[in-house]
Amino acid sequence: MNMYLIGVVIAMIVYTVVGIVIGRKVKDINDYYVAGRKAPVILIVGSLVASFLSTGAFLGDTGEVYLGYFMPILIVGVMQGSGYLFGSNLFGRYIRRSAVLTVPEYFGARFNSPAIRKLAGVTTIIGILAYLLSATQGITLLMAEITGMDYRLCVVIAWSTYTIFTIYSGSPGVLVTDTMMFMTFLVAAIVAIPCVAINAGGWMSAVAQLAVHEGTPGIMAWTGNLNYMYPTGTQNIIWGITYGIVWALVVATSPWQTSRYMMAKDEHTVMRSAIFSSIGVIIVTTLLYFTAAFILLLKPGLEGQKALIWAAMNAMPPIVGVVLLTGILAAGISSASTFLSLVGFSLTSDIVPFKDDNDKRMLRLSRYGMLAVSLIVLLLAYFNPPAVFWMMYFGGTVFACSWGPICIASVWSKRLTKTGAFWGMLLGFLSNFLIRMYSSMSGVSLPLYLDSFFVGVFFCALGMVAGSLLTQVTPEEKAQREKLFVIPEGELDEGKMRTTYNMYKLYIVFAVLFTIFLVYAYALPYSRALAAK
Repeated sequence: MNMYLIGVVIAMIVYTVVGIVIGRKVKDINDYYVAGRKAPVILIVGSLVASFLSTGAFLGDTGEVYLGYFMPILIVGVMQGSGYLFGSNLFGRYIRRSAVLTVPEYFGARFNSPAIRKLAGVTTIIGILAYLLSATQGITLLMAEITGMDYRLCVVIAWSTYTIFTIYSGSPGVLVTDTMMFMTFLVAAIVAIPCVAINAGGWMSAVAQLAVHEGTPGIMAWTGNLNYMYPTGTQNIIWGITYGIVWALVVATSPWQTSRYMMAKDEHTVMRSAIFSSIGVIIVTTLLYFTAAFILLLKPGLEGQKALIWAAMNAMPPIVGVVLLTGILAAGISSASTFLSLVGFSLTSDIVPFKDDNDKRMLRLSRYGMLAVSLIVLLLAYFNPPAVFWMMYFGGTVFACSWGPICIASVWSKRLTKTGAFWGMLLGFLSNFLIRMYSSMSGVSLPLYLDSFFVGVFFCALGMVAGSLLTQVTPEEKAQREKLFVIPEGELDEGKMRTTYNMYKLYIVFAVLFTIFLVYAYALPYSRALAAK
């Protein structure tokens, strides 16, 4: 048994044991679903970032960068981080005020409509199943690569690891293990990149070499590699901006992100967590993207999604490689546990709502529902080849189209009705899903303007506008919206407000420093290399 496998096995055991220990403290449905609504900033930040930066970021995104798509992916990475700021202020703090247990329940309460609650539950399950499958395949790919074991055996091991502790511990276990995993892959990203950069000749030298790289031309250019996705730089940048918006909406409104806010102890925790999560996502993803590009100098010709795994085992000291592989594993398990818990909660709370005053029976039913969902994912992962990047992007566009506009409008629009919200969500989801299915099954590459995101947002907006024009806001809907703007007395504490305000100042400082970093660590060595060519 090599040391890489030993590190991965130890990590799996630790996460499972911690989850089970935390699960023993779960007493009722409120604990199981929303961790008693008392989580501090560190746990919310850990869960937000860990559930978002899955193996899709560590294997999928880095694979795309390695193949020549650095700048478009970097644009996505920076823009998606901003989603935390406007998402927490425009939606996150308000969903916490609603005091619901699931995000679909919020829609049902806000619009006084069981129908939209069920629809939101269905879209949650379908969209998150895609994410859960992506995370499971990412964990499996990692295990198969470092152990040499059969892919399908690794599927079973990966599935059992996150399923056991998630089903038992619910949200409290997920929060704690997510935070542990966040710390693990943050350290992994910070430690790994100097090793790869040094092997590539140093940071500045590596950027300069990539600027004139003939094997993958344009990898560091604003255009990206024109032989990879789109034939013009303008199209590639538009793609980057488009999916930057997609992922900002995902961060702002998706169920696996906004559900974390429902667990926060107060609204100041929501806003502070969003600030630190934005900083964390931008730092980790930027370091990962530069690392992936540098790997191309060390080992061209790799399968993209295996680039970081190769670097961990060949381009850094063994102990650092173990930390990196454990970090990738942690990213996958954390996301998988979050996705599984959300799907299970939605199934038993929103799709087939079981009404039972006995908390023990409700907990048991919720766990059975979670197990059923996890078995479906096991079968899908077992019989399908891994497609980490594209499965992740499918799930992202589903929520950006069918949820994003409605989440924001549910708080800020006085005119949106239950009919408009229902048809907007349904049409946004179906149009996105059908376009994705057609493109995948036919193998046809559609023009950028027919991207599933654009089509989905168009039909979502059409459904919202048409449905709202044909109906009137009911007194119940109006009253539910007005409740969202009743500020809890505890949120007006001057000390808390001052601290939160200072956190936004800190973010401005971070934005300035990050800009300076990109200028000196990327723009200058890149431009000098081109000038000397």
